[in-house]
Amino acid sequence: MEHQETFPPENTTALCHYYRAEMDRANTWRTRLDVTTNWAIVTTAAFLSVSFGNAKFPHFVIILATIFVLFFLIIESRRYKYFDLWRWRIALLNENFFTQIVSPDSKPLRPNWREMLSSELKYSRFKISFMEAFGRRLRRNYSWIFILLGICWIAKIVIHPVPITEFSEILSRATIFNLIPGIVVLIIGILFNLSLMAIAIITYKKRDVEVQISSIKQFGRESKG
Repeated sequence: MEHQETFPPENTTALCHYYRAEMDRANTWRTRLDVTTNWAIVTTAAFLSVSFGNAKFPHFVIILATIFVLFFLIIESRRYKYFDLWRWRIALLNENFFTQIVSPDSKPLRPNWREMLSSELKYSRFKISFMEAFGRRLRRNYSWIFILLGICWIAKIVIHPVPITEFSEILSRATIFNLIPGIVVLIIGILFNLSLMAIAIITYKKRDVEVQISSIKQFGRESKG
């Protein structure tokens, strides 16, 4: 079998220990992703409860919650870059080393996987950019939170504590502490949400159907360079 001829037993043992270490890293960073997501959900629930629980609290409470959630998304995007790095290494071994152990007659998906792993260990690099990680976490988790906050902010302006009777009241209620005009708040809110939507669309990339490793093509280009 090809993997037995090219990998002495001691090297195979070392590679298996390395695989366990990378798996532990991936699990650790995956847990950290869940932590920041939970922070965002709990913060959103707390701020919405306060905002709608008392008519004296202004709509700015929901805007403040949006800022906090954006902050959590930024933290989680950075963490996702690390998680994606360990996941990439694990996927490389799964798809090219362990598959040959399970099925000796099968061929590795990437014939040069050893060179790829060697280059990765010598010159570690993230497989996705911060904006790609930002867009990925936004699409999968945080978009629903921002949508909820946007709907609740509109509801706070329009119907809480009492429904508006004229459209002009929207601008009046959207004013922040008589310092920022309502029209400015609305424009900033629209631009903010459009920016999130644009990032989610621009950073969307389909993965290779055959190989599920993130940014495998990008890594290949970097290795050649």
